[in-house]
Amino acid sequence: MTPAPPSGELAKQVDVLIVGAGFMGRWLAYFLRGRDVQVVERDGFGYGASSRNAGFLTCGQISEMLADVETAGFDRVIGTFLERRQGLAIARREFPDLEVDPCGSVDYDDVTDAGRDLMGQLNAAADERVYTLRPATLGGREREAYFNTPDGGVHPVKLMQRLQQAAEGVRFAFGVKANSVARGEAELEVAGTTVRMRYNRAFLCTNAFATELFSSSEVVPGRGQVIVTSPVETATTRALGYINHGYDYFRFVDGRLLIGGGRNRFPGETGTSELRPTVHVREWLEQQAAAVLGHSDWKTEYHWAGVMGFPGGGHLGGSPRRKIDAQTEVVAGFGGMGVALTPLYAQRIAAEM
Repeated sequence: MTPAPPSGELAKQVDVLIVGAGFMGRWLAYFLRGRDVQVVERDGFGYGASSRNAGFLTCGQISEMLADVETAGFDRVIGTFLERRQGLAIARREFPDLEVDPCGSVDYDDVTDAGRDLMGQLNAAADERVYTLRPATLGGREREAYFNTPDGGVHPVKLMQRLQQAAEGVRFAFGVKANSVARGEAELEVAGTTVRMRYNRAFLCTNAFATELFSSSEVVPGRGQVIVTSPVETATTRALGYINHGYDYFRFVDGRLLIGGGRNRFPGETGTSELRPTVHVREWLEQQAAAVLGHSDWKTEYHWAGVMGFPGGGHLGGSPRRKIDAQTEVVAGFGGMGVALTPLYAQRIAAEM
């Protein structure tokens, strides 16, 4: 990825400091445009989960949420589902011309009585028929599956670029590492030089890397991986797809299959912030790709990893906003739900200021 042009000299005093230029940092900058806002990012564009995202605009899948009910409870699952819907509505409202693949999504796990019941409760909570049952094809075999009509696909990097362009007046500085941020003062490192900056409010939007600046953060990193195949022929339904309780997911991009996940299969993928992809997850994803496509007449052309942040290490996302002090707050821990949740949380924070 091409780094951003070199930034100008950093100010000594700002109203709002945002650390991290992923989805949360950029959405917050967008909603705070017009104020004295400085965003600092230690990489050339943003190297975490946001830029390595698979590009799913989704409010969740039935089998995924059934599993979450067991660990997080029904009320939280329904609440997060509604928040994801709100966040997606905000993104589409603010960028109505954003290129979105309106393909919907298919949850291919077995349809059960519990799933049907949850589907009805989710539709009732949304006051809309979000989920239906319809035939879908996976690997050459047609089956009844849960279908989510509003879901779609997006290019995550293009969305990040749009957010930065639309955040008029906000200053973005890349290649700037935050060494400490607390009590109205930040110590930043730029090309080996230490810079001190005063601020009125600061938001640490570093997701999986939250503990680097706030050691008591409950956000636990979890590495997800993605492969992209060569161009393929398949009878599989061309929608966003979910298998294995939503832990593995796929979409079709430019005639290729993009498939990601594998984290839950290998315990070592939780707790690491290492961005290097691994062979064992790649092999798992290649097995899943063959099942999705119904054949092995393809090769893997791309393979990468991204590190997400999970509250308490659990699956269900959300953002545990945590105050460090009266001026400094951590906003991190969206799990794999950041595309949907960050617009809502950014809008809420902006409305409070």
